[in-house]
Amino acid sequence: MLRVTLDEPPRPDAVMGGTAAGDSDHVLNAAIDSITRPAAPKPIVGAAPSVPKPTIKSPTTQIRVGGAVQSARLVHRVDPVYPAMARQMRIAGTVELAGVIGADGRIRELRVTSGHPFLVQAALEAVRQWVYRPTLLGGQPVEVITTITVVFRLS
Repeated sequence: MLRVTLDEPPRPDAVMGGTAAGDSDHVLNAAIDSITRPAAPKPIVGAAPSVPKPTIKSPTTQIRVGGAVQSARLVHRVDPVYPAMARQMRIAGTVELAGVIGADGRIRELRVTSGHPFLVQAALEAVRQWVYRPTLLGGQPVEVITTITVVFRLS
């Protein structure tokens, strides 16, 4: 015996030839039809209202020095203190830093990109105190992404 279980009863229009109690073949065929027939698409009541995409505005604009953007002008420089251990070991070289100069001309972010580990801390401490003339773009001060090189030379 074949048993068909339906979540929904067969639709009356799917039954072919009547629904008499003895007419089980037609009822079974109607039940199979109601299962295998694709469901009618749901009507679209109305289009969803278009939602404007949010615009993401950063609180400040950062630009990279180079091309049409002038280099930031240093107005206050603090020379690094040569580390005693590095001097004793006769270590010299450069420390490369990637930095962000704020709209006010002060260093906001610093990251070491290369340099001898004995020289890095002295370079960071000095450069954090540097002050630049603010870079203007369209008359407005902007943050500038730049590369700073600190040279350590033995005398």
